[in-house]
Amino acid sequence: MKVADEETPLVKGKNPSIDNDDDASHDSRDFEPLMDRVKDVIKVYWSLGFIAFGGPTAHIGIFQDHLVRFHHWLKEDLFLELFALGQGLPGPTSTQLLISTAATHGGVLGGSIAFLMWSLPGFIVLTTASLFLYGIIDPSNPPIWLLGVPPAAVALIFKAFYGFAQKLDTLGVALAM
Repeated sequence: MKVADEETPLVKGKNPSIDNDDDASHDSRDFEPLMDRVKDVIKVYWSLGFIAFGGPTAHIGIFQDHLVRFHHWLKEDLFLELFALGQGLPGPTSTQLLISTAATHGGVLGGSIAFLMWSLPGFIVLTTASLFLYGIIDPSNPPIWLLGVPPAAVALIFKAFYGFAQKLDTLGVALAM
């Protein structure tokens, strides 16, 4: 049997050192070369960076939707373990979850790049918007298109809460509320 490294996977299919169950289709480390996984991280986190508003709770819901349900990079149990680990460490949980989920898929390089890809779009958009709108908008009379931002943020937070509440038992849901 050939020894696996990050560039050359063992075989197509299941890697017994990573997964012991029969459903290995949701494991992000399934036999793609490291650089392909890093490219995936760049694509996914760059686009997620453009829709990342609403605060840490909304970010966690976005990660869960995209990484567990849409891209199938992580299994639900692993995502929840990474979330719990991020909760126990000092600092912003959503940022820790961002880096750990990306590192799970693309290694340490993927985690580092994901942080930049996640942060850069927001930095660019906010800096550009503030420079452009600084002299145009009167703070006492904001345009109507800015009035929808706070309700959209609340909706993202509720969606994240609802997703986690479905995974909790009845007592957990009552305590979360």
